[in-house]
Amino acid sequence: TSQTYTDFDGNKKTAFTVSIPANSAAVLEKTAPVKTGSAFKADGDTLETPFYRVKFDENGYIASLYDVQADREVRNLSGASLGTLWFGEDVPNSWDNWDIDNDLEMKLTDCTELESFEPVADGEVEFRIRTVYRLSPNSRVYQDMVFYADSPRIDFETAIDWHDKHRFLKTVFDTSVRSDYATQEVQFGYLRRSTSRNNSWEQARFEVPQHKYTDLSETRFGVAVLNDCKYGVSLYDNRIALSLHKGGCKPDPRGDEGYHECVYSLCPHTGAFATDTVVYPAYALNNPVLIAGGSVSYQPPVTTDSDHVLIETIKPCEDSDRAFIVRLYECEGSQAQAVLTTGFDVKRAATTDMLEVETEQLAPDNGQIALSFRPFEIKTLKFWY
Repeated sequence: TSQTYTDFDGNKKTAFTVSIPANSAAVLEKTAPVKTGSAFKADGDTLETPFYRVKFDENGYIASLYDVQADREVRNLSGASLGTLWFGEDVPNSWDNWDIDNDLEMKLTDCTELESFEPVADGEVEFRIRTVYRLSPNSRVYQDMVFYADSPRIDFETAIDWHDKHRFLKTVFDTSVRSDYATQEVQFGYLRRSTSRNNSWEQARFEVPQHKYTDLSETRFGVAVLNDCKYGVSLYDNRIALSLHKGGCKPDPRGDEGYHECVYSLCPHTGAFATDTVVYPAYALNNPVLIAGGSVSYQPPVTTDSDHVLIETIKPCEDSDRAFIVRLYECEGSQAQAVLTTGFDVKRAATTDMLEVETEQLAPDNGQIALSFRPFEIKTLKFWY
């Protein structure tokens, strides 16, 4: 299934649904479109999707997001609407382009002005709402909010036209999830940080780093905020506030002025934090499918039978022409047994350290290698072909 839409720059694009195995490829043939109707029902400030009943507020933010499968409201109804943009003064005491002071959150408010709110795509694949927000007389945000027919993920495709100094921009998600901690990705794993600010240690973490996701989960339900390039975030109780832009002026007086693009996502999920509920969607957002002309039959070079042992990297070997490197890690913080299967004839295999120096020879059995992982363990393998 597919449908077309026009992006911010006036380019015509096609949204389509296709299943592609990891590290593999699929061939699409262009055919005449067959219209089967929309998977969505919009009526004024309400929208029904296969996953949600949505109500928008007067600023175009999500005032209510009712998860029909989990039978619960996702938004904290006493907090800010989901996706609210907070904008305000940012004058740190030192290190103007890098530091954030702990009084920043008190200076940020919902002061954006909605200039337009228009559905631009409605079909069997997605429902896309395009909004334009005026942050100040100088800066604007252009945003597509995308609801999918086959995924609970809600994408915010965002372009920021920034011409302000000493200002800061965040997007806020006040959720209905109650959890003592948030799960936040770091390289090859995650950290869990408190959502309270009861002591000086917690108060000092008013802004923290993350990689692809921050997740708040109960035992049977959770909400993750995913991103493709925005790594500063603040937590408080059930609120996730993602930092989008900073207008520092020192040492570079231009700061980050200009046009910037990013994508972040709201990802409610049934069940607690796990690979399939959070990690896979985060990787899918950060590693979009590459499209090229032609036809190819492609076998994945390596696969694994464990869902929480991820093949993070496949790369050429640094010191051998007929070998390549595979790096894997366990992503949930649990012990794992995994069988690695190669899609080619292996001449030789070995484990290496991170510098690709061989540490142990392996003996593949019909192209398969059995591996044991400790929680968050990283393994690097070298294959000759």
